[in-house]
Amino acid sequence: MNSLDELRMLKQFIHAAEQVWHQIARSPRGKPVYTVGGVDYTPLPDRYNTKRKISRIFRRYWGRQLSEVLIRNLNLRLIKGRLCIPYGDLPPLSTTVQTVQLKLNQPNQKVVTATLIGGNKKVRVDYRLIRAGATAPYMIMKRSGKETDRRFRPPAAAGARAKAAPKPRQKQIQKQKPKSNGRKKLLKTP
Repeated sequence: MNSLDELRMLKQFIHAAEQVWHQIARSPRGKPVYTVGGVDYTPLPDRYNTKRKISRIFRRYWGRQLSEVLIRNLNLRLIKGRLCIPYGDLPPLSTTVQTVQLKLNQPNQKVVTATLIGGNKKVRVDYRLIRAGATAPYMIMKRSGKETDRRFRPPAAAGARAKAAPKPRQKQIQKQKPKSNGRKKLLKTP
């Protein structure tokens, strides 16, 4: 495969990976059905009606950790036995790949810089693609630009907890040895 074909393939792969979140988030066609806590929710169609199905779709492109982050940021909610998503317009995001540049090309790992456009913005994003073997497909294991993209934002509660709770000191972790008053316990004989 020549380098132009490889760049075209990478461009298509990254474009599909960036679009898949919107594909699921925009899939409900109906009107809001449920209101919970002032937020309107609408059920997802059958092809996305479980987290497992959604995870399988994300795992075509994204590694396990990034897939979990993408699912969490869909803000899914189980209401009356149906998996639902918040109803409303999605903010425009840069998801269309304009250019791709290969930075590192090893047999089972690639580092790619892509320029994404959309949402009146142009963003440069670095991707680390890894595959398990020579015949396995590549998956995106790392992506830069997470702080500016709502699809990849970290959980707010986990970040607040991490800052609030200091790490315990080593002395506090060590267990106290039981104090002995000098006598040994005798074992009962049968």
